[in-house]
Amino acid sequence: MGFGVLPDITNLILVHPYLGHIAGRTIPFALGSDFVDFPQILDHWTYHVWLLSHSLLFWAIVFAPLWRRSSGMKLATLAYLSHVLADLPSHTGAYGLEPFYPVHYIFDGWFDAWLWGPGPIAVSVVLTTVVFLLTRALRQRVLWPSERQDKTLNRA
Repeated sequence: MGFGVLPDITNLILVHPYLGHIAGRTIPFALGSDFVDFPQILDHWTYHVWLLSHSLLFWAIVFAPLWRRSSGMKLATLAYLSHVLADLPSHTGAYGLEPFYPVHYIFDGWFDAWLWGPGPIAVSVVLTTVVFLLTRALRQRVLWPSERQDKTLNRA
């Protein structure tokens, strides 16, 4: 799960506090509207670090080589990649992702999660958690054919 949220850590510790400071927030943490009201964030280094963390080239150079290390690293690299791929349709306009950063090509998604308020974010987290728990419960009851074969071999 940590590797799945890792691309956004730069946003939480760099972009949001800096933009919240620029916006004059008492607690320096940006609101969604601050991204519209202060577009100069697009030129700040904190935003470029966020673009780098969401780059498929960054993933290929840093994480893909870890693939062969262990099954845990396979899961970690897939979690990181799935985050980047899931973000592609949810970032539009000036805040579209640059999947090949530092090569400048903005992928324009279909809706803008940058402008989500706390309500939609909470609903998203709750729904994702419910889907995860249901999937985990289902996986404890339903085995893949190879898993059935492994259990049969272990009993013998």
